[in-house]
Amino acid sequence: MDREIVSKSGKEKGLSDKALLSIQASLNLIPYAGGFLATYFGEIRDKRIIERMNKYFAYFAKRINELDEKKIDQAYLETEEFAELFAQGAEQAARSTTEKRIKRFANVLANQALIDSKTRLRTQSIMSFVDRLSDLDAFILVSYGNPHEESMRANTKEEAYTFVKKLADYLSIIVPAKEDVIEAIIYMDNLGLTWINEKASDGETEKGDLLILKEFSSFRTPLGNEVMKVVTPPDFFISPAIDKAEKVWPEKVVDLKFKDDLFF
Repeated sequence: MDREIVSKSGKEKGLSDKALLSIQASLNLIPYAGGFLATYFGEIRDKRIIERMNKYFAYFAKRINELDEKKIDQAYLETEEFAELFAQGAEQAARSTTEKRIKRFANVLANQALIDSKTRLRTQSIMSFVDRLSDLDAFILVSYGNPHEESMRANTKEEAYTFVKKLADYLSIIVPAKEDVIEAIIYMDNLGLTWINEKASDGETEKGDLLILKEFSSFRTPLGNEVMKVVTPPDFFISPAIDKAEKVWPEKVVDLKFKDDLFF
């Protein structure tokens, strides 16, 4: 019986190897990129998937281990619902080409492990938004201020860039190009994560292809607020119970210990 299983497995492996050789032969026909793609699919991709998933597992474990045990909903972590969401996060992490992106998916699940989580019912839809965010997009969402308060409003594109620069300077991160920031804000407006109010000029009030050339105000939407809260590590934001007179963004709100876990 064992010999039959081994034999069948050997046949399946042989068929798999032949299929891979066929794929590689086809890939090699692609101009310029063919050689690399053939190597990537044949030798590299499976290794990368395992590496990325292991990073996801390790980072999730790190985040949970650092939490106060009283904050963790241990019963929820043993449910099928959580297991399926965790598996979905692992699959999305496996397709992620930056470590920051992998960490964002782990953060989403770590935040759902909290007893006071308010977004569990929307975790799957939130993860679909996270899947569409670049490292810079996620950073910009955070730059609109304390998630426990109303989003700061940038009255101009320059002010929106100032928000990003202020947070980047505080965390000693290289500030991205202004044009990239503006394009990201417009992109997230299309997703419903930021809201843009174009300032009318010459009777034009509709958004168009040239929006990046026009002036607008912007802020983070309630949906953007929910997404931002879960892509950051648990305890990323210092307790919101600080006296209002003492609140300073970002110095007294963002915990610097998470500097290396940020988004670009």
